[in-house]
Amino acid sequence: MPATTPPLPWSQWMPAPASLVDRVEFLLWVPPEVSVTHEHEVVPDANVDLLLELSGERCRAVLYGPLTRTIHVASQAGRGYLVAHFRPGAMPRLVDASPSELVNESVELREVAGLSLDELGERLLAAGSPQRMREELTPLLTRAPYPPGDSFDRALRHLLTRPEPLRPSALAEALHLSTRTLQRAFKDRVGFSPRTYTRITRLQEALTALREHPTRSLSEVAHRIGYADHAHMTREFRELTGRTPSDYRRAA
Repeated sequence: MPATTPPLPWSQWMPAPASLVDRVEFLLWVPPEVSVTHEHEVVPDANVDLLLELSGERCRAVLYGPLTRTIHVASQAGRGYLVAHFRPGAMPRLVDASPSELVNESVELREVAGLSLDELGERLLAAGSPQRMREELTPLLTRAPYPPGDSFDRALRHLLTRPEPLRPSALAEALHLSTRTLQRAFKDRVGFSPRTYTRITRLQEALTALREHPTRSLSEVAHRIGYADHAHMTREFRELTGRTPSDYRRAA
């Protein structure tokens, strides 16, 4: 399954390889002996996931695009799942499609960076440990084409230094760009507008706060994350996920 919002208790988290740390946030491994048949909820996210499903018969590879709505992804008991979670705007060119074409979509791959899925599956299953799997996957992900640096990277660095999201017009002004140039950069790299990007990243921050601070009031969470008030946060949750912050808190 893609990297879901609540960390899966049976998954093994791995840091990105040093050569890919600017493109990959982390990797997850769910061993076949602990995997379950389940519908996993995946909330809106600006990241892209490469999912490799491993069984004794075959290797299946699926690239999941950025999300502006909640989706559900099925897993099956007895199969291993290796996931590479890419940074926003760092979608590798593994398919002939742009991020905007993959928003809320997924595509099955026939190969990964020129290596057939049969051979990739054999290598990963023979690796013997998550760390060795990462070593097998790293050269493939390293040689995959990535988008060159552009205005999106400047905008992302600027957003990361600010405690609250900027309006697109203010962000464009701060970067000495036209609003149209900024909009195009975000669509090219993450598939949607700067406003949608900031809404989704703020949602992710709120989900983390709700999970890590179960006794903090919803009003305090809303204030700390940068929502105008509790009602605004609830409205954003409903629009993006179809659920309320209280729903997620109870589930967590």
